[in-house]
Amino acid sequence: MMWRPHWITKGRTITSNKSSRMLVLAVLATLSAVISVTSFRIANANEGVIEVLSISVSSEFPDGMRFKAQIQSDNDIDSIAVRFRIGQETRGSYEYLDFEQAELVDSELFWRTNTSARYIPPGTIITFNLEIEDSEGNRLDTERQEFIYFDARFEWEEVEEGPVAVAFHGPVKTRATIILDSIIETLDTMGPILGADITIPIRVTMYNNVKEMLEALPPGSSTIRRELITEGQAFTNLGTLLVLGGGTGAKGTASHEVTHILTHRAGDSVLGNVPSWLDEGLAEFGNIDPGFSYDIALEFALATGRLLPITSMPVLPGDPEDVIIFYGQARSIVKFMVAAYGPAMMRELMATMKTGKNDNAAIQDVYGLTRVELENQWRETIGAPDYLPPSRDRLLPTPVPRAQVQLFTLTPQAGSQVVASIETTPTPTPEPTAIPEPTATPEPAPESVPTATPEAPVVARVDVPGAPTPEPAVGSAGPQLDESPPPAGSCNAPQYADARLRDLTMPAFLVGLIGLGLRRRRR
Repeated sequence: MMWRPHWITKGRTITSNKSSRMLVLAVLATLSAVISVTSFRIANANEGVIEVLSISVSSEFPDGMRFKAQIQSDNDIDSIAVRFRIGQETRGSYEYLDFEQAELVDSELFWRTNTSARYIPPGTIITFNLEIEDSEGNRLDTERQEFIYFDARFEWEEVEEGPVAVAFHGPVKTRATIILDSIIETLDTMGPILGADITIPIRVTMYNNVKEMLEALPPGSSTIRRELITEGQAFTNLGTLLVLGGGTGAKGTASHEVTHILTHRAGDSVLGNVPSWLDEGLAEFGNIDPGFSYDIALEFALATGRLLPITSMPVLPGDPEDVIIFYGQARSIVKFMVAAYGPAMMRELMATMKTGKNDNAAIQDVYGLTRVELENQWRETIGAPDYLPPSRDRLLPTPVPRAQVQLFTLTPQAGSQVVASIETTPTPTPEPTAIPEPTATPEPAPESVPTATPEAPVVARVDVPGAPTPEPAVGSAGPQLDESPPPAGSCNAPQYADARLRDLTMPAFLVGLIGLGLRRRRR
């Protein structure tokens, strides 16, 4: 959707024709003869002329909206900013447009709305204006204009009455008219009860099926979206409402959701909001086409003893069955409050909460009762037992004695804690575990051939003269012969063999001397 204003520029600085400029120069020349400072300031104010040639705002929902502006000036344009307010929010946003500095510029800004933090529902009214400044300090603020942020996927038509407008697409004007009539009827009924302003615009966007509706809702879990069908959602602070027009309960849904907007206007404040039990109860009380499931749920809870402490629950319960019971109780207690005490006291209750008081304090000021006392009055009308809130003593934690902190001392003294030295015993370092060497496994011999066991080889020990003899270890009896036989087939000889020849060195030496003497005699 595209919107273009029917004006060129309105602001503090406007373009003048040649004859008016000559007139201004003549006046300035006359004034300059009297006060030179005044003539300087006036001349400075008319040096630059800023002209807005075009402004356009287009919707690219759900991604965002695009602002475009073509600006011309006698000096280079220094900055172009857009200041806009979303729906009926009290605070706005401020952002600069992109352009290259020159006397004639084409500027642009794309404001994203496809995140949870910056989501804007379709159909919301955007109020905006431009703030332009050139290099010489001349400034132009354009008048505020309105732009409707339509869903760009469809071509929209509207039916409207008073402050309410319902946007639809396709051949479903009859459905849109039914939605419009139900909202107008709800405004006429609940507006006086709540004391809400029903002259502020309310924008409604009606979708034809679930698929269209899902893509228009705020970003969230796709799994939850598939499992939960949203027939309507009100954005109370914006004055915007989304409705599934193809649903069987579209009329009641629109009536319920628009009551949320009225409750927000009448009772919410910057310090707190109307609690869920009262908010949902009023929304169902104002529903002009209610279902019967909530009545059945209330009867079931009453028969089985599952009534909830409704006025002590600021938010909805988590269990699905309890949610239905919650809605049934909320509608019933609000109906009791209006019937027993009148619409005027409900209107006063909303006005009191608007000042910032919570629901308990506001109920005491208006009805002279606590929340629990008001709930028990309602319980009496439906034949339910009174609700007894848990005792505060049972809600307190069990007291635990605090440890007494004492002074530290090195010597025993009364009322102190002795600090003693702690002797640490060194942890023994474990010795490394020896890794056993693999033992060769002999191949099995044929059973028919007997295997002979070889004897161990005999090895003589040679004593080297002058070699140090190792001393026996402490506690040992000296070197001993290994009494165990050497393993057969082993490559490790025993340290002490059973030697028959202890030493062959001396006999060999004597034989050599005898042979040398005999050789000399022959010569």
